[in-house]
Amino acid sequence: LTSITLGGLLEDAKQWCNDNPKELVILFHHELTHEAGYNALSSEVYTEIDDFYVADDDGVSTNDDEESSNDNGYNDDEQKSSYSYYYSGIAKLKQVYRDHGIPYYPCDMLSGITVGEAMGLADLSKLGGKGYLLAVDRHDMYASFCGKANWASDELVTCHSKNEERDETSQYQMCTDRKNTGMNKLSALQEYVLASANNDATDNAYELGPPADESYYPFNQIQGFWQVDSTSVTIGVTHAASTLLDDNRRSNVNAEMVQLAYDQKFTKINLFAMDNVALNGNAMFSVLRNGCGQSVITEDDEYFVCGKNLVMPHMNVSQRLPL
Repeated sequence: LTSITLGGLLEDAKQWCNDNPKELVILFHHELTHEAGYNALSSEVYTEIDDFYVADDDGVSTNDDEESSNDNGYNDDEQKSSYSYYYSGIAKLKQVYRDHGIPYYPCDMLSGITVGEAMGLADLSKLGGKGYLLAVDRHDMYASFCGKANWASDELVTCHSKNEERDETSQYQMCTDRKNTGMNKLSALQEYVLASANNDATDNAYELGPPADESYYPFNQIQGFWQVDSTSVTIGVTHAASTLLDDNRRSNVNAEMVQLAYDQKFTKINLFAMDNVALNGNAMFSVLRNGCGQSVITEDDEYFVCGKNLVMPHMNVSQRLPL
């Protein structure tokens, strides 16, 4: 892991965008840490603003755009020499993204905009690349996630847990035991993800449901994977000889999440998180991309087919590691 750097990952992402130039890719941060702890994260630096983006009617323009500079009352030289305070971690991230030619924004830049407008912000051709890629966080000291995470610590559904039912013969419940306790696990996870999408809107980070303030939370994340705590890890390693990928494959959880999406069980969703997307990730992509209600074309149009009017994608049930 010591050889893995943010810069290396960004180059991989840019290559994917180059190979898939019509797709929008958004990189999210959260829980930034520093080896020197809180004091290092909370420190601020005074740094030059040379990647400031101004939204306009046509999408986005950089500070090198003469017209946008003049509109703000600055000439090019004055605009390029503007400075502002940033948390030290954010300043470092800005430098990395600048070096790799990738736009990096605070959350409010993505609040209330369309996919087309987001693609304008993410257009790598303006920075000499190809495709659509951007990174976003709150630009606070922890580079926090822009969305409602729906991570309710008191309601987490893990793959492995102790069996609290005294009359049960098994000491543990395991998601991989698909004929017995695994069914209870799957039902609990289905309830969790449906509550994350369908509950009444709330900005309480400890309650499941879509956000009420969509300007503060531009995204609502559905955690369609087995969550993890110390007990789950201990049981999984010592009693199930399992890993996260094993748990994902053997429980068939990705296919179950695809089925929920295909059956249109979610009412409020714009960010669906899955583990091991090599297994049925394309099926989920297809279902979400072809969901009804995402186009100005009405479902009554004889040429428009969406949702359950399309055939359910084929599910891969292989237990082998994807190559």
